[in-house]
Amino acid sequence: MTLAQGAVDLVGEPDRSASPRHRAPRRGDAFLRKSGRFFVGTLLRTLAQGALFVLLAREMPIDTYGLFVGITALVAVISPFASAGAPSLIFQSHADAPAEWARHLARGLMLSVVFGAGATVLVAAAGALIWGAQASLIDLFCLAFADLVAWRLIEAVAASVQARGRILLASVIPALLQVARLVGVIALAAAAGPVTLHAWAVTSVLLSTVVCVAVVLGGLRGAGRTPLEVRGSLAQARTGMLFAVGLSAQTVYNDLDKVMLSKLGTTESAAIYAAAYRVVDFAYTPARSMAAVAYPNFFEAGRNGPRAALRLTRKLLPRYLAFSVPASLLLVAFAWMMPVVFGPEYEAATLALQGLSALLVLKAIHYLAADTLSGARMQGRRTVAQIAVGVVNAGLNVWLIPAYGWQGAVVSSLVCDALLAVLLWGCLVAALRRDPPREADAEAASAADRERV
Repeated sequence: MTLAQGAVDLVGEPDRSASPRHRAPRRGDAFLRKSGRFFVGTLLRTLAQGALFVLLAREMPIDTYGLFVGITALVAVISPFASAGAPSLIFQSHADAPAEWARHLARGLMLSVVFGAGATVLVAAAGALIWGAQASLIDLFCLAFADLVAWRLIEAVAASVQARGRILLASVIPALLQVARLVGVIALAAAAGPVTLHAWAVTSVLLSTVVCVAVVLGGLRGAGRTPLEVRGSLAQARTGMLFAVGLSAQTVYNDLDKVMLSKLGTTESAAIYAAAYRVVDFAYTPARSMAAVAYPNFFEAGRNGPRAALRLTRKLLPRYLAFSVPASLLLVAFAWMMPVVFGPEYEAATLALQGLSALLVLKAIHYLAADTLSGARMQGRRTVAQIAVGVVNAGLNVWLIPAYGWQGAVVSSLVCDALLAVLLWGCLVAALRRDPPREADAEAASAADRERV
């Protein structure tokens, strides 16, 4: 596939019946339409997830909620290993052999089951060591299984569906689980008394299992008799672990601070910081939708080297910044609503949200560089940079959290996201210097320019 074809895939197939002067706008609009379709499901999932966490914050005692935040953050840190990078492997394999989608999906499901089960045991054991009698082993196992097995299987199915071009369905599939969980927490909140950690853990694992089974059965429709290739699946695990390690390092500096706040600080500080971070994560939803739509195409374009992948990045960066900068300013302006939404105990979350609002811009910058490296088959460089930032983040948290609480966690997050952006773009610049312009690249760029004209 040429670079020009990869660019067409990113923005959609042009209308052959239209006149040349109208082709470029239609292609650009096609990318926005794809992003809009993906945004529908992503917004539904994010709204359901946000409402779920707000209800839990209001219905649980703040110390219980802080403990819950710590456990879910620990799960998030381990979660990339639960699938051994199965979604990224599905995208990469589909770029090379699209007709064998059923085999790619079967391997992804196998990896998710094997590694997810191991990750569940690991989280339950680690949680018992960290919190001791504060969290029961049953609750730890239930919360871990719901996210590390059920959720990862659903994620693999969604990746397979997206790789085959069904953007809207791919975005709606993960939303089903969050909607089901929201219904569950509403039912618990309607009962008398506060929501306990045990009640939510059991409810979550039951709902997650039911939705997971339904999604996997639906995702395998049309696959025929696809054998479960244990050897082939495990052979891919080595490549997938590069994706997993990179994602794990990413979640370390995103979620490790919540775990450390609940242990080195107070559960109240962890709850305040988590509430503010949840709002930032919700605000990033439109940019996340654009990134999800573009991500598979980086693997297509990246087959021609980092320069080809970088062309897609240059097209996307202005759109990311056009969203992230105004959104960051809006978070600062409306941060005063935090105690209104979460309750009066979250008064301090106003300042936390104002400090974390800059993450929208920083994430837009470093996520693009990271996906460019992955698409160019340079996942190793991305992984090394993310591991380095994860180590720095852990060190800063050990220093800042005991002294400054959630304020220290805010500073650590901002410093580490900025450092990650510098490292990733530095890796990309170094890769470009070692990849001189090729004749094919020049011809593709010239063809793209002629097409735009």
